[in-house]
Amino acid sequence: DTPWAIDFAPDGRMFVTERPGRIRIINAGRLQAEPWLALDVAENGEAGLLGLALDPQFADNRYVYVAYTYRGSGGQLINRLARLREDRATSRGVLDRVLLDGIPGASNHDGGRVRFGPDGKLYWTMGDAQVSQRAQDLNSLNGKILRLNPDGTIPADNPFPGSPVYSYGH
Repeated sequence: DTPWAIDFAPDGRMFVTERPGRIRIINAGRLQAEPWLALDVAENGEAGLLGLALDPQFADNRYVYVAYTYRGSGGQLINRLARLREDRATSRGVLDRVLLDGIPGASNHDGGRVRFGPDGKLYWTMGDAQVSQRAQDLNSLNGKILRLNPDGTIPADNPFPGSPVYSYGH
């Protein structure tokens, strides 16, 4: 249902996000009946469960990174980047830790692609959440490409010290 991102495990499984909040597995060409994990998300326009990337060391650490939109206590859309972990006993996903949270979301221009770069850093594209001025505002994480270490810390060589912002104006 509304697939958004796909990544491949070293064992050949395909991990697929569905915007309503499910991570599904396709193994040997067959969709598994039960989701790998279901998250409480706000699917609204371009918002919901979006990007997904498996850790380059997935075979060893079982980490999966996802970006998704949820509703805050006041009903506003908020974006989060989380690290999940596959439980070896059940082969199901569990939340490991939230890496970055509190970024305004919107039904359009929500963003959400997640990928590892050749430098081993985690990149997250973030939309401007329908407020184009945010893209040029370095105090906002909207309209940016964000770059993190896999543990959620900020790389020392990011262009703006102490900031996850890698590129802005998008």
